[in-house]
Amino acid sequence: MMNSTTPQFHTILNQEVEYMNGLLIPVLYLNTVDGIKRMESLVNYSIANSDKSISWHRTRVRAIGLFYDFCQCECNISILKGSAPHRTIFRSFSNSLLMGTIDIKSGLDSTKLYWPPSSIAVTKRVCSAITDFISYLNDEGISNSTFLKTESLTTLNNEPASLKFLIQAIIIKKLSFLGHLSSASKLAKKLQDQKHLEIIKHSSSTVTTWSAESAKRFPKDLIGPLFKYGFILDDKSEIPHEREDITAKMITLLLFFSGTRNSEPLHLWFNDVTPDYSGSGLCQVHLRHPSDAKTFIIGEDKLRSQYLAERGLMPRTKGPSKSYKVGWKNLLTDKSLTAPVFFLHSNAQFLFNQMYIYYLTVFRPNLIEVNRNLGRPEHPFLFVSNGVNRATGESYIGSPYSLSAYKKAFTRALDRVENILDIVIPRGLEYGTVPHGGRHFFAGSLADMGIQPKIIQKCLRQRSVLSQGAYTAPTFQRIQDSLNQAKQSMDNTMPALLDNVGITL
Repeated sequence: MMNSTTPQFHTILNQEVEYMNGLLIPVLYLNTVDGIKRMESLVNYSIANSDKSISWHRTRVRAIGLFYDFCQCECNISILKGSAPHRTIFRSFSNSLLMGTIDIKSGLDSTKLYWPPSSIAVTKRVCSAITDFISYLNDEGISNSTFLKTESLTTLNNEPASLKFLIQAIIIKKLSFLGHLSSASKLAKKLQDQKHLEIIKHSSSTVTTWSAESAKRFPKDLIGPLFKYGFILDDKSEIPHEREDITAKMITLLLFFSGTRNSEPLHLWFNDVTPDYSGSGLCQVHLRHPSDAKTFIIGEDKLRSQYLAERGLMPRTKGPSKSYKVGWKNLLTDKSLTAPVFFLHSNAQFLFNQMYIYYLTVFRPNLIEVNRNLGRPEHPFLFVSNGVNRATGESYIGSPYSLSAYKKAFTRALDRVENILDIVIPRGLEYGTVPHGGRHFFAGSLADMGIQPKIIQKCLRQRSVLSQGAYTAPTFQRIQDSLNQAKQSMDNTMPALLDNVGITL
């Protein structure tokens, strides 16, 4: 979360706790006036959110631990004894996260915490974790419990005092824990100039974040080379999965020719594809809700979440690790929570059908067998990993394929195209040379062909026809071609429009 922040008044241990069925979660221990005590309210908070990922729990435990450390510092105790400490201490805490606690000019640290500066994103994540915990305390009625009645706010040296301070902070009218962090441009400039933050007046947010609107279509003339050369591993091999990265290639086919989002193929189960063995290649692919859809496995009349739980697994929206967890947007589905996938090009559909049959019958079973031999649960997800963590040596073979692995494979694919064609491919959202550029290519191609917006909405699986604007906006070339046609038409129908209105030079 932060670089080199050493806990001074707290400890975090990964432990089993009640009601978590043996799952290890981070548990916070505070150095209090009565000795080292487990923070029970935070444990209860973790239990109430047992479906969250381990990183989610770790962020919240770490955030509360850091705030507790900050409040123990002698230089901050005087703030707590003041008449209105909440706004001051929260702002001071968040600024210390962002700027670090070491004075730039003197090199001294009055807090003795020696925190290095953190990014705006990290600071907001820590602060948001604390406010989430405060909301939980309010919702649970802890603010009215006798547990807090007699605690003084002069020091936050135990759990009740800390909780009482947090609860009182959230009920102060117009308290904005994060408001002064909203202007990224101003903060960046101040950090660069090495000046102290102004915590009172900041303009509204100018943070640039990724959005669908900021991405462009993948360049059309690179699509052929991408699929021909990009996923080659060994062009001399006659074994398909040794010759090509077929996992990444299949996912890319879905992105470019059926308009899926990056994460959606990773939610596919092995039976979410209905292959065609007749030779036509008209396979069917269905995206289904990761938790609440049925399994669609013969003899398994249960929800996907239930099926996974029986195997000690979670839906990938609630995964226990960063590599397992992937996002899921609220798709337009039918009553069975299923959304069909429509292919834009018949060759792409035929190729995906062929690759799926090989993947399911030859490639995937061998990797699943390795996964089983490693003692990991057998999972139903279609796409699986074939890699090893180079840093730790841990094998990922047979595990559900991660989004980060795909993004790296996509980058390598562009690198291969560059090397083979001896060109430089501009990278980034603005050039469309990211995986999401495939969805823009898909939707934009439909719009260019004059497909009705309601049909495009169904193809993109969006709940509103208004959502497709970012994807179907005309390209510069399309605008220029249309204007050229319009100019030609105007020249033919109104040739004398501006005759005799020039100036004499």
